[in-house]
Formats: sequence, structure tokens, C-alpha cells
Amino acid sequence: MKRILVVDDDQSIIDLLKDALPTLGFDADFTTDGSQAIEMLKEQFYDLVLSDIRMPEINGIEVATAAIKNAPYVPVLFMSGNPNVEVEERSFLSKPFTITQLETKLSIMLESSSEA
Repeated sequence: MKRILVVDDDQSIIDLLKDALPTLGFDADFTTDGSQAIEMLKEQFYDLVLSDIRMPEINGIEVATAAIKNAPYVPVLFMSGNPNVEVEERSFLSKPFTITQLETKLSIMLESSSEA
């Protein structure tokens, strides 16, 4: 079972993903705080990080930097409701999203990381 760290300051997104990810076959840890996410990344290996981009204090880019520092090949999938965010298309999930869109993006990200 693949492990995912989910980071989003929106509790409704956390609640949605707490329900969805286990049904998709993922084990996940959740936090609404970027600095807590960075601590979690130091203590635990994750197969993927799913992070909101815009969060107070520590944003998703900073979380991704910490994730890559701890595990250079860990894929990071960014979420945002802001369509103007400049991130590689395959690494971006636009909010709101469907569970099918989430599953497709996670599959793409995990496949590409296994090829690295």
C-alpha cells in the first residue's frame, strides 16, 4: 500500500481525502500545517506528497522542497483553486476536483516516480 502525505489548510479537503484515499488503496497521513508536514517528512517515508500550494506561513512549494531534500525522488502533486499557479501540468490538480481526477493524477505521478 502506497503512503501519501496530504497537506492542506482547508479542513473540507482533508475530510474529503480522508474518505477517498483509503478507497483508492492508499494509506495517508494528514495535516493542515506546512511546518508540521515538514516534521512528518523527516520522520516518515512517503511515496507521494499531495499538497495545497497556497497556505499560511509555510506554503506547498516549501513543503515540496523539504520532501525532496529528505527523499530526492518523491513525487509532489500540488492542489490549488488558483488556475494561475505556474506548476508543471502533470504535477497539478485543480480544485475542485473529482475522485476520478485525483486517482488519475496520483497514478500518473506514482508511475513516473517508479521510472526514475
